[in-house]
Amino acid sequence: MCGICGVIDLQHSGRIDPALLRAMTARIAHRGPDGDGFYASPDGRAHFGMRRLSIIDVAGSDQPLYNEDRSIALVFNGEIYNYHELRAELAARGHQLRTAGDGETLAHLYEQYGLPGMFDALRGMYAFALYDSRLNRSVLAIDHVGMKPLYLWEHDGLLAFGSEVKCFLADPQFRPQLNLEALDAYLSFGFMIGEQTLFDGVRRLMPGNFAVIENGTVRIEQYWRFGEHARQDVPHEIEPLLAETRTLLENTVQLHLRSDVPLGLFLSGGIDSASILGLMAKAAGSDTGERVKTYTIGYDSETRDNELLQARRIAGHFGADHHERVINADDWWAGFERYIYHHDEPNANASAVSLMLLSETTARDVKVVLTGLGGDELFSGYVNHHRLPRILESHPNPLSKLAAAGIGKLEPLYPAFKRYRIIGALPTYLPPLRHRWMGREEGLLRSQSFDGMVFSDTLRGKLYGQALKQATETGYKHRAFAEIVTRSQQPNPANTAQALVINTWLTGNALLNCDKVTMAYSLEARVPFFDPALMDFAAGIPPEIRMISNKYVLREAMRPLLPTFALERPKQPFSTPILEWFRTSLSQRIQERLLDSGAFIRGLFEAGALEKLLGDHFDNRALQVEVVFRLLTLEIWAKVFLQQETAP
Repeated sequence: MCGICGVIDLQHSGRIDPALLRAMTARIAHRGPDGDGFYASPDGRAHFGMRRLSIIDVAGSDQPLYNEDRSIALVFNGEIYNYHELRAELAARGHQLRTAGDGETLAHLYEQYGLPGMFDALRGMYAFALYDSRLNRSVLAIDHVGMKPLYLWEHDGLLAFGSEVKCFLADPQFRPQLNLEALDAYLSFGFMIGEQTLFDGVRRLMPGNFAVIENGTVRIEQYWRFGEHARQDVPHEIEPLLAETRTLLENTVQLHLRSDVPLGLFLSGGIDSASILGLMAKAAGSDTGERVKTYTIGYDSETRDNELLQARRIAGHFGADHHERVINADDWWAGFERYIYHHDEPNANASAVSLMLLSETTARDVKVVLTGLGGDELFSGYVNHHRLPRILESHPNPLSKLAAAGIGKLEPLYPAFKRYRIIGALPTYLPPLRHRWMGREEGLLRSQSFDGMVFSDTLRGKLYGQALKQATETGYKHRAFAEIVTRSQQPNPANTAQALVINTWLTGNALLNCDKVTMAYSLEARVPFFDPALMDFAAGIPPEIRMISNKYVLREAMRPLLPTFALERPKQPFSTPILEWFRTSLSQRIQERLLDSGAFIRGLFEAGALEKLLGDHFDNRALQVEVVFRLLTLEIWAKVFLQQETAP
């Protein structure tokens, strides 16, 4: 696990400054405190840097890494879990590997199989930069679902890249500006979709993609998308299906336990992380007998202590060495600004702030932590796994479209409805009906962004300033989402819904959060559910079996291993008490930020509408906690990155 960065000279102008590369690398020192490494290609076209967090082959595997004649060089961030098998295969084909680590296999796989063939055998999480001096070619790539991110910034004939956007802050030529065209996408989703970021001119390399840089051009190709390699031989009988699911889970957890340093597990009260713990405990019991170290975050609020209690029970059942961190509103607020700095982009995910604080605690004991992230996405645990297929199958008629328009007129009242017990449920139940009746493309976008429940058309019309309205008219949000829908197309609506969730919420939000908040404390997070072999299997599970009930296949596959109290507990999201905190203990601090005369967002939104929105919320006339949180996140992000007024 590391952080990587670099600059590639598209015009062979000789303008790359080695001192700049060292400064870029220093910006991500938190990702790799154990060392650094640098590479300059013989022709001067490519300069790479990296910071290392030593996990495998701790004493060796210093980067950059090479093939035998050093004609291929690379820097690498991540882990290749099946490296033992790959090393044996490459050695049998005559390759001579000099280290005992995993990263070196990438250079030899590229040499043996080329592009995109080298990716077929990889089971891991990775972002890497490779230079082939035989072809004067650079290659940048990230893993199948984007567990390890890579950002690109092209300017003045140069292409800079980095594991984090803050690498670019080391370059005096990089002057952070707001990407106004994409702002509506952030406000709609609470995170960014598609390749654009909120930094003007900076984009993400999308999951399952690689970039080839040669002859002064940058060519991006896709080597994998969810469902494209779905297994066609998945059993259609339930018992064989459950047995193979269990076997694959055991195999992927075994691979994810390969490490030369101590590791642990983020444990919630849900079935996903409980499944990982059960398999880790089984592996440890048959191997060394050591207790699994588990880590859970909780809150001092009485309404939110159930996650702690359930996690404690699960840890006790498996004899884990269990650790807890309990935080309050002040703790969360203290971590919030650090979270925004480490995330790079505004991302309104309150639970990710808590996870960053848990990472701080966990990193004192271990360098690697497994997570249960992904069980919902692979085994249909979200409400939209059931709502989206209905939209895909719908054929709205004029009457249903009229009903959708009528429901839309109620949206301005939703914040006020939330104050009351009976009608407070309407903002939850009416928008899905509207989305189903309004048409396929628009309904999908609005359902996946929970439009109407958070940001409505009425609110945009009142709140957006003229410049933001004009920028929104360029339609980035709709174009980006349309591309996601195209990339998510599957043979049936249920599988298309599964891919849509993965290509929006997962890759644009959850996995980025997981990387950023753990690496902030030099902690490597591993996500067993996103092993490619398991993903291709899950994509082939017949939807009529997968959708029997919430996470039916996972739940039944793990029944022989998990206690009944873990299996039968109703699904509960990993959340924070911000609904309570934003109206009480944090209220004053939020108002000071957002209502300050020098607030950045005052230049984006209509002053009167902004003040009314905040006044109604804090005076308890209309509950707008999600909107307030997105505005607050945007405000602090702008101060930290655009105006650089606040030290991280």
